[in-house]
Amino acid sequence: MAKKDTKLENLSKTVHMLIEEIRLSETEGLDRIFMDVYSQQADMMTDSRQQGKVKHAFKDILGIVFFGVLAGNDEWEDIYDFAMDERETLINYLDLKNEIPSHDTMQRVFAIIRPDELQGMLKEILVQMIEMAGQHLDQYLYQNEELDCYVRDVIAADGKETRHTTKKHAKDPEDLCNLNEFNVMSTEWGVCLSSTRINEKTNEIPEMQAVMKGLDCRKCIVTADAMNTQKETARVIVQEAHGDYCLALKGNQKQAYEEIRNYFACKDLLENIRQKSGQYQSETEESTYAITIREYFITDDIQWFEDRGRWEKLQSIGYERKTITIKETEESHIEERYYLCSIKPIAELFAIAVRRHWNIENNLHWTLDVVFREDSLGSKEKKAVHNMGLIRRFVMFIIKLMKTYYGRSMRRVRKTIGRKPETELPLILAVLRVLYTNDLLDSIDELAK
Repeated sequence: MAKKDTKLENLSKTVHMLIEEIRLSETEGLDRIFMDVYSQQADMMTDSRQQGKVKHAFKDILGIVFFGVLAGNDEWEDIYDFAMDERETLINYLDLKNEIPSHDTMQRVFAIIRPDELQGMLKEILVQMIEMAGQHLDQYLYQNEELDCYVRDVIAADGKETRHTTKKHAKDPEDLCNLNEFNVMSTEWGVCLSSTRINEKTNEIPEMQAVMKGLDCRKCIVTADAMNTQKETARVIVQEAHGDYCLALKGNQKQAYEEIRNYFACKDLLENIRQKSGQYQSETEESTYAITIREYFITDDIQWFEDRGRWEKLQSIGYERKTITIKETEESHIEERYYLCSIKPIAELFAIAVRRHWNIENNLHWTLDVVFREDSLGSKEKKAVHNMGLIRRFVMFIIKLMKTYYGRSMRRVRKTIGRKPETELPLILAVLRVLYTNDLLDSIDELAK
């Protein structure tokens, strides 16, 4: 099956076209117009500092950090150096009435920002751009009119631990642990819809349920690892988020896991599923060293499953079998995974959901760790680290938008912006303004032709 581009990939191609149109149009001031939008949003946030002692505007500090991270700077000291070097460029967008705030000042301010307000501000901008662009892009990730099945997105949920964020000899038990966050990602748009701080990994369960209650997942499939395969989570996804689910099954649901594993261990049953139209799919990938075969089985034969009535809208169970054969030795090993699903027994759709779930680990978490070096920065102020992480997630979306235009890796795109901020920042801000207001987006329609 040919890989279908995500909406983010299509939008990135469109941005390439938009840039040429922006340059040919009456676009003077587009970059400043977007910063006006940013300024209005930032003014709505709580500044808990003693106002009589404030030297640096709250939105200036936010803006400096945003531009600094966009330009490839990850450490507080590097962001400060960037702002000092590029003050003449930044003053076009920020007040900067006094000197550039020190790196300590920026970190202290980020340690008092309310994460829910910062996330709300960034999400407001992202959602507006997505909704505007979405009007012009293919609405569905998967559609089957015959089966009356339409899916817009796969929403992946997973926890992330940021290493080197503990404080030695701290009195607060939370400071003795690394920062743990729970992330929810739209795999179609490559956007982190929610990133919340949790005390420990076990807190993922109530946190996921709380996050789902605030999302509209209509015509979306929500995926999660086995820790979040809970009856209450399934209920919240279906009844309150109005979505469907594809939840991994392991030993934490021991009885269900054993029953479904034994079911799929029957070769005759697997053969029957293979013969049923649309309930089996196989994919083969070949690399230099190995051949990987992924097989997807899904069935609505669940009348035998005693617990079926306790899982909200349970329609099917799924089985993924991955066989990896090393070319040199011809040795093979098999990996097996099992799933509880509220989706119809359509193997193509099941395969999409399973594959897409790994985007949150391979794209979001990997990018934060490798491109933004989140694991190696070593800041101990967890609230500042978490708020900086929200900025990074926002910047990540912007960099992905610009990748087709630059034709470079995310790391190199950031370096390019850092080398030429006087030309690259106005261009990027103009693109964001156009996407935010839907101007010039007829180019998307041209791309689709």
